[in-house]
Amino acid sequence: MLCAVFDRRGFTASRARTDIEDALAVGESTLGGGLVAAETVEACERRTGRCFFIRRNGEGEAEGFIALLFLNRSGYEALMFGRFDPENPQMDHLAAPQERALAIYVWCLAGSTPESRYAVVRAVTEARRKAFPDIALFARPVSREGRMMTAALDAPGAGAAWLGWVPAAPVAEDDQHVETGGS
Repeated sequence: MLCAVFDRRGFTASRARTDIEDALAVGESTLGGGLVAAETVEACERRTGRCFFIRRNGEGEAEGFIALLFLNRSGYEALMFGRFDPENPQMDHLAAPQERALAIYVWCLAGSTPESRYAVVRAVTEARRKAFPDIALFARPVSREGRMMTAALDAPGAGAAWLGWVPAAPVAEDDQHVETGGS
């Protein structure tokens, strides 16, 4: 489901180092630097299989990306107790492809044009409603737009976003599932 939602907004999953480097260049120019190394993104994508999504324009140039960290129980506990390091995440904190995530850390979102920024917002808010409404989201927005989007990520029936925390919507016990990132 996640890949289908992102694909509708022009974002495709990628493990390619060139895609990661191109996306990080977009992030550096739009967010002003301070992003993680390409090796870190690449390692997280290898571990989770659902971490990194890039958007390219008609000429093939990178114009936006979405990077999410799917946290397993160990990662969730590390986040709750202040031991989670988003700049250098421990691989054992990240959910493997078939492992159900307990939380999602919105690692980085960027768009270089008004259209690509709109696509980022639409993709993430739609994914919140359709792909992972029952998983708590965490974010540390750095821009006004990021703070506004974090507030908009509240899932139907969930509580209000607070300091980057977006609580999960309640899920029935018989509705447990594994989010694999596939459609």
